[in-house]
Amino acid sequence: MFYSENKKQYSVLNRRSFVLYLLKLSLFSVVGWRLYNIQIKDSEKYTTLSNNNQIDIEILYPLRGEIKDIQNNTLATNKKVYDIYIIPENTKNINKTLNQISNIIKIDFPKKRKIIELSKKVKKFEKIKIFENIDWDDLEKIESNKLNIEGIFISQDYMRVYNYGNIFSHILGYTNKPNQNEISLPFIANMPDLDIGKEGLERNFNPVLVGKSGQREIEVNSSGRIIREISRKDSVQGKDLQITLDLRLQEYALNLLNSHRAGSIVVMNIENGHVLCAASTPSYDPNKIIKKPNREYWDTILENKLSPLTFRSIQGLYAPGSTFKMIVAIAALYYGGINTETKHFCNGKVALGERLYHCWKTNGHGSMNVEQAIKESCDVFFYEISKKIGIDKIAKVAKDFGLGKIYNIPLNNQKLGIIPSKEWKKSKLGESWYPGETLISAIGQGFVLANPLQLANMTAIIASNGNTIEPKIINDNIRTKFNNLKKYKDSIKIIKNSMFKVVNETKGTAFKSKSDEIIFSGKTGTSQVRRITVAERESEDFRKREIEWNKRDHALFVGYMPHDKPKYSISVVIEHGGSGASTAAPIAKQVFQFINKIKI
Repeated sequence: MFYSENKKQYSVLNRRSFVLYLLKLSLFSVVGWRLYNIQIKDSEKYTTLSNNNQIDIEILYPLRGEIKDIQNNTLATNKKVYDIYIIPENTKNINKTLNQISNIIKIDFPKKRKIIELSKKVKKFEKIKIFENIDWDDLEKIESNKLNIEGIFISQDYMRVYNYGNIFSHILGYTNKPNQNEISLPFIANMPDLDIGKEGLERNFNPVLVGKSGQREIEVNSSGRIIREISRKDSVQGKDLQITLDLRLQEYALNLLNSHRAGSIVVMNIENGHVLCAASTPSYDPNKIIKKPNREYWDTILENKLSPLTFRSIQGLYAPGSTFKMIVAIAALYYGGINTETKHFCNGKVALGERLYHCWKTNGHGSMNVEQAIKESCDVFFYEISKKIGIDKIAKVAKDFGLGKIYNIPLNNQKLGIIPSKEWKKSKLGESWYPGETLISAIGQGFVLANPLQLANMTAIIASNGNTIEPKIINDNIRTKFNNLKKYKDSIKIIKNSMFKVVNETKGTAFKSKSDEIIFSGKTGTSQVRRITVAERESEDFRKREIEWNKRDHALFVGYMPHDKPKYSISVVIEHGGSGASTAAPIAKQVFQFINKIKI
């Protein structure tokens, strides 16, 4: 009886234990399966999703597009460079690390102190830049000692490089970090440390050259260390840019200008408007502006009174002097003020009211027609014809030939210049126009101002028999069809004959620059920068006297070649170069001969 009851109780207990065992087993199976899924099967998923702060987005900066010349020479490119960082969490003693680095590359005390202070504020495992764009020798020294220096990190980057230094500096410009106003520009987007163009084509073609950023998602642990890369979208390199200028010609022209303190040479292709050369001195080296530290180099630029940052080819304004006489002659021929038979006698001066207006040739040129007056650059002839046609008609023709306008080229701060008229003076100065101002304007002095590109383009329009050429500096492979100033056709023919005589006949002001290799045409100009007294004019040797550089006249020459089938136009301006005939014309001759030699 007792045994039977015990057996019954034991059976019940066994059944309960078994059920409990099954329940425990089921529970552990569920938990185990869940743990398996979390820790093994889906471990990556849950590790990634466990904490959003552990997923970082790293921006991948694009490589900037290159800039090439018309011959495909690379003018602006990118070079691998290396930056040195320190990671405070990876060094036991940041001061010791900085001292070790300083033994290799000098770190001054203020910079060292700034890094130490910054190390107390940065996030965990955030890098602090110590040096950027270090040269190869310093990199080798750092690399060879890297194992002994705690917390050091070397990063590869790219730096803009201008392969030909100052030769294209005014045209290309340079790059640098964006300022506060630029940081929100659309093409920068989420790349605050992106180097962007600051001047020249680098600036105006930023959206094209920059490219598009990429990004990668990275997983970091609670200490800030990178665990792995989750996803990646590579950046897209910026597009290349090809300009119309020719490296060979630009370099040659700049070398010619380097023997003078300041000036400009512009060469255009008359057939398509391509600017083949736009040399300006003094210039600067954009590589030295980019390289840090650059304070000392900037100081030399800013302290230079000749302003190396000024792109004289489009920003320099000069009285065109006698190169403007061609415009006055076209106006007089077109409006009927003169014809080829019209003559005026030059005795060295002409009176208007109580004032005398002098010719550059003290004793005068004698009887002159229009072709002779351009050939020998007789001022009196142009004084006389300007009285007949007036300033407003001269201004109208000047603008038809590209003066007094801003061209559609992607370069900032082009100077408009001044083509005066009665209306212009009234609106700008609130004064009436005086007859004597017409005479002064007729020889390219007074209010008249133009930049070298305008003068080269004016000459191209004349050489092309009136095609309204527009300068281009970007090679877009689009053939532009120019309109033609047909109404000036007959007048232009007379002017071209006159320009031929200037260079190729005796008594022509540029006859000494006649070339045996090529036949070119042109016009000299001498632009006064100071008032010449009557006493000086009456002194036969006043033009031969040595005077201070900045008081000398500007020397100018405009021309084209070949004479029979014009393809290239040129303007040469030498600041305070004296006579256009003795200084600017010989330079134009050398440039034309070089073009003929290299067969552009």
